[in-house]
Amino acid sequence: MSLKSKLAGKTKEDKAFREIVLSVEPNKGDYYTLSGKNPFSDEYILRVPNELKNIHDSSLIGTAFDYLARFRIAKYKKYEYVTSNLVAYHGIYKLRNLPHIQEYYHGKYKPWEKKIKEVVMSRKRLTELYEIAVHLAKLEQIARAGVKPADVDLDYLFNEPAPADIMNELEMMMVVFEENFMIPKIIKKSSFVSFNPNFGIGSLLVEGADADIYINGTLYDFKTTKSKALQKNDNLQMIGYFLLDELSNYSGSEEYDFGNYNSIDRIAFYKARYGEVEYYDVRERFTPHLLKKKLIELAEHFKGNEGSLKGYIGSGDKRGALRKLEKLRKGEFEIYTIPSDT
Repeated sequence: MSLKSKLAGKTKEDKAFREIVLSVEPNKGDYYTLSGKNPFSDEYILRVPNELKNIHDSSLIGTAFDYLARFRIAKYKKYEYVTSNLVAYHGIYKLRNLPHIQEYYHGKYKPWEKKIKEVVMSRKRLTELYEIAVHLAKLEQIARAGVKPADVDLDYLFNEPAPADIMNELEMMMVVFEENFMIPKIIKKSSFVSFNPNFGIGSLLVEGADADIYINGTLYDFKTTKSKALQKNDNLQMIGYFLLDELSNYSGSEEYDFGNYNSIDRIAFYKARYGEVEYYDVRERFTPHLLKKKLIELAEHFKGNEGSLKGYIGSGDKRGALRKLEKLRKGEFEIYTIPSDT
């Protein structure tokens, strides 16, 4: 289970959760673009055509781009911990009982980590990481998919080179990214950045939720699709992240050691093939009354259905979080404003 699968779930509980999120779904007309063009419109100019020979590579290139964007931002910020908590690692962990996996881990994955840090912390070109990003994307697919380890082709994961069409499109996307995302209006040296932010207690309740990147109050989702339209599932997922983040905050995520509160002011999509950024000012749309109402509904929804929190064995204070959730159900809390990092 995850936020994405919960929103698409067919059970009575999943449908009830989806209805809560649907009730605050952003309208297309409430978005605006950084460029000033009409959002999700034909005014966009396609900078990177989709010419992939294998349609199944669309998902792969999307994840590989996420990694390269992460590496580029880390290089700009001189962030030496760039390889911490990569989802790709969980793919290897999932395969931990396969023969020879330790050889691949020490012979391939660890050298990739070393190379990433070397490029990020030096003047070396990011192009040296393109091939590695594709391998990491393959491992992330293993981590997120319901595949059986015995069915996995290790040679494909660790040795098979990336197809030329994927490499070419990644190259073009990164040129567009440099021109349209790595700009002062979006990120500065002083910006607070969180890679793959999760939502503490909120993530546990849905058994998994993490976004692409958080920068100074804005939660970004990178999209490599050729579609210009606002996709309903993406829209719901992003507003769902906001709700889970707020639920995490008011149920004591930081207080009880489940992770930091992100304080999301805006949600945004970055369209990698167009170089367009689409923003939605979530704080302007949620009155304190509306936010409190939705948090009460969510807390009630998760009563007796606490996902991964129910069996949680980490360092966080589970009992404290459950007590806070009960207070939320009773409405025994007030909405307050926490300024985002600037």
